[in-house]
Amino acid sequence: MMNVQFISNDWVMNFGMVLFFLVFSMLFLVFIVIIKSFFIKKKYKSFEPEISVIIPAYNEEKNIKNCLNSIFKSNYDKEKIEIICVDDGSKDNTLKILEKIKDIKLINSVHKGKSHALNLGIKQSKYDYVLTVDADTVLHKNFIKEIIRPFSNKKVGATNGIILIKNPKKVIEHFQKIEYNLNNLIRYSFSKVFNNGIWFFGAAACFNKKILEKTGLFQKNMLTEDMDMSLKIFELGYDVLTVKAPYYTNACNNLIGLFRQRMRWFFGGLQCSVKYRRLFKKSFAISFLLFNQFFWAVFSILIFPLLIYQIKYWLPAGFPAILSYLFRWFSIFGPIYVLYKLPVWGLSFINIFGVLAGIITALMILISIKYFKEKLTIQDILVIIFYFPYTLLLNLSLIMSLFNYILYHKT
Repeated sequence: MMNVQFISNDWVMNFGMVLFFLVFSMLFLVFIVIIKSFFIKKKYKSFEPEISVIIPAYNEEKNIKNCLNSIFKSNYDKEKIEIICVDDGSKDNTLKILEKIKDIKLINSVHKGKSHALNLGIKQSKYDYVLTVDADTVLHKNFIKEIIRPFSNKKVGATNGIILIKNPKKVIEHFQKIEYNLNNLIRYSFSKVFNNGIWFFGAAACFNKKILEKTGLFQKNMLTEDMDMSLKIFELGYDVLTVKAPYYTNACNNLIGLFRQRMRWFFGGLQCSVKYRRLFKKSFAISFLLFNQFFWAVFSILIFPLLIYQIKYWLPAGFPAILSYLFRWFSIFGPIYVLYKLPVWGLSFINIFGVLAGIITALMILISIKYFKEKLTIQDILVIIFYFPYTLLLNLSLIMSLFNYILYHKT
């Protein structure tokens, strides 16, 4: 009979067991939602209204042409598209480039941020539907057709698409490719199952203009104005969906850029969660979103001292054994090895939930790559193997965001 250990005599290890049980429970819940979504078929009527595309741009001389070209090459009827570019006081050649491009409406503004630029474009748009596109984004040729189609249902207030990394080369870019695919799968699955997505990404998102106007447009004091807007639209009683409409963005190509981006995203998510905590019981998807933001903030603070303690707790003797042990700790081979050793070691509840969390994360990553038809490269396989250290980096950026925005009030 297999030996089973339910608790340890060490309270720290017992605390870790509870914490990782919560992590596994959340991941398992997400996995169930993903599986359930595969059995739901969403069909929308053909719907191709006139649409205003608004592109806010600040120092985007390297990207703005590619962004516009992707819109010009879209298979959507060009007679139904109005393109508005808002230069947000760029200090490079962005404005000069835009001045030479025909078939766009150009608005020149002083630098007041993305929300202000978006609002200027919305106010001067002439159509009932607004597509906001970041200047470093490239749209798939079918993107506009797919992102607008759910608006055939009048209950839909906003849609956002599937974000993919454009031509990843560096290792850090491949980590983001895998991360984005996993997030896409979760967002899309929740949207299909609950008619409301989570983690609304505004790099390419579509809105009913009348509903935008009801909300008072984008707020300048929010770090994640897209998430703020999606929650305001939900609060008005409209569905906010993630649509299988792909678009491409540049990955952060260094750790400093990645940390700055994630610090803003993480704290912006917390900012929105506090602001809209009254929505906690309005929808399971929204409840999960708000709880998720708070949980990972707490988890990011606890994980590092707990991790150090656990590594020391099981640390073997001898240099070769330690190297092998650390390799397993920080790779997918660790969970696989523990499962392999179950007949010998027995089942221990103080580590099994961490093991299962690693296995289920890797499984969801593989499903996401297959589902969105991404090419799986050797670099991607290595990223999947060593994905756990990347999640620790993300947790570290979350901690840094708390210090930056709370202690130093840098909003």
